Amino acid sequence: MLPETITIGGIYLPVFLGFLAATGVVYFMLRWVAQRLHLYRLFWHPALAGAAVFVILLSCLLIWFGP
Repeated sequence: MLPETITIGGIYLPVFLGFLAATGVVYFMLRWVAQRLHLYRLFWHPALAGAAVFVILLSCLLIWFGP
């Protein structure tokens, strides 16, 4: 069971912030690969596609590793 807050230097942070950070790392790695393979040209709105991928990754991390 995960704690509700994380303490870093006396500052209480929600666990959700850790999930956002982990998602950001995975997202930037996938984005780098997608840019190298020119996959963003397949989408009408690349920024919207990137946001959707971020939300999908965040939901997957929350389902697999969340409380």
